[in-house]
Amino acid sequence: MRAVAGWMRHWHWRAIQDLLAELGLWLALIGFGYALTFRFDGTLQVYRFGAAAWPRAVLTALLVVAILQFALGVRARLSGRDRIQRRLEQARGRPSARLLGMFALPIVYLLLLPGAGFYLTTPLFLSGYMLLLGERRLRHLVGTSLLVYALTLLIFAKLLFVALPTGNWPGFYDFSNWLLVHIR
Repeated sequence: MRAVAGWMRHWHWRAIQDLLAELGLWLALIGFGYALTFRFDGTLQVYRFGAAAWPRAVLTALLVVAILQFALGVRARLSGRDRIQRRLEQARGRPSARLLGMFALPIVYLLLLPGAGFYLTTPLFLSGYMLLLGERRLRHLVGTSLLVYALTLLIFAKLLFVALPTGNWPGFYDFSNWLLVHIR
């Protein structure tokens, strides 16, 4: 029985070390991004907080989420409710088609973005990624994609007046401009 308890403590510590490594990676990325904001930090006439305020706000939110993810991961591992870790151990390091798709889909999205534009490719990307994550209910696929898409359009096109890529392929460019005219 002591051997099992020792193994469980070792397993928990190993899992927590993995979480610490992940947190360290996030902190390094956030620190790198924060350091980059000093390159364009200057005063703006129309925005008193400066050009680096929004990127720093996003980085601060990322920091909060990274710390929260670490804390919840430690809690799940210590309470023994970590089913994801067991599934990963059972997979024995073999990448699945789903995992490869989760890395490939954002790359395809980024490659299509200059030609097809943001306005038509983004809802398809969101739905496709949700499918890869295992969501099969049509109501959730469409509803969540449209909600995220609408919030993104509201924030960037209506509130911040930021130009998102319209694409330069025939048809995509026309659709993007038509949608922008109706949003603004």
